[in-house]
Amino acid sequence: MSTTTTGSRKPVRSASAIIAGTESGQHLLKIDGYSRTKDELPTGREIKSRSFRVGGHRWFINYYPNGFNSDSADCISIFLHLDYNVAKGVKAWYKFSLLDRAGRPSYSRDSGEADIFRDLGWGYRSFIGRELLETSEYLWDDCLTIICDLTVYKELETEDIDVAAATPPAPPLPSPTTVVVPPSDLHRHLGGLLATGDGADVTFEVDGKMFMAHRWVLAARSPVFRVNLFGPGKEIPATGGDVVHIDDMEAQDFTALLCYMYTDSLPEMKGGEAASMLPDLVVAANRYKIERLRLLCEQKLCEYVNGRTVVAMLAFAEEHHCNGLKEKCLSFLDDPIKLREIVKAEGLENLSKNYPSIFKDVIAKLAAIVAVAS
Repeated sequence: MSTTTTGSRKPVRSASAIIAGTESGQHLLKIDGYSRTKDELPTGREIKSRSFRVGGHRWFINYYPNGFNSDSADCISIFLHLDYNVAKGVKAWYKFSLLDRAGRPSYSRDSGEADIFRDLGWGYRSFIGRELLETSEYLWDDCLTIICDLTVYKELETEDIDVAAATPPAPPLPSPTTVVVPPSDLHRHLGGLLATGDGADVTFEVDGKMFMAHRWVLAARSPVFRVNLFGPGKEIPATGGDVVHIDDMEAQDFTALLCYMYTDSLPEMKGGEAASMLPDLVVAANRYKIERLRLLCEQKLCEYVNGRTVVAMLAFAEEHHCNGLKEKCLSFLDDPIKLREIVKAEGLENLSKNYPSIFKDVIAKLAAIVAVAS
């Protein structure tokens, strides 16, 4: 805001604003007849959504029911595209979600930081595995609904504004009748039950350590525990006096598992501890069918993908069907320099012997580099 004084006249006041604006929108893509799209569109073939407008640009979604390429042939691939080429590019953040039977977005993957869209689309070659999708609550009556949330970062602009608009208003006086609702503390109360063991009615022995828990909490959080605790032929005794032995987990992993089941979050873990525990928790989440825990651990594992870990991470992702982690590793290997360094350090013979499940992926990446170079 500027002020100019002429003689004894009142100052002439003007104001301008620098606007770093965004615009958000949402597009729903319903696949009505999922089975037919899967039967009629082979791997590498897509079907395009109707275009939609967000942030002054038109967009569309490409849906691949049998995957974008052979590496993702057992997955659904999904990509967001601009409807036309833009030389300068458009900066945007996006998120794809699947709706469950209640119409809630229960399975989501987002871009993290904003990407620059030009002539190429952005998205996920391995958005969700078809086996997981076809046994989930996201597919019913042969229908699937995908939501794309999109935020477009507009060009920086400068414009004149009214002086009054540039002057912040005085803060309002607090109202004596204002009701402030504190955030939910359910997780704190349930975590307190776990910590004290009050009312616990089932005991686990893991790695020589005893854990007290509440069977109704476990049953509510895991369908496997629900069957074991209350289903026909239940494996866990109904009385609190008997001890359930779990032989294939470490005590620290079971501690983290219980923490998540009671509080919906993981205990604080430092770098080295997290890198060693997260794969075990993925295995536990798969065993007890706790999908959000698996995705949470998979998301955190993506932060540890680097030149030293990418080969082992890719093999782990392949074995345990962690499509997001696999996508992260393959994206890392898209860098020719990094890929050459990894192959040089590991050796092709060692890769084929110790990591046979991912050897074809590495060879495919190398072949692509050679093809580009020639």
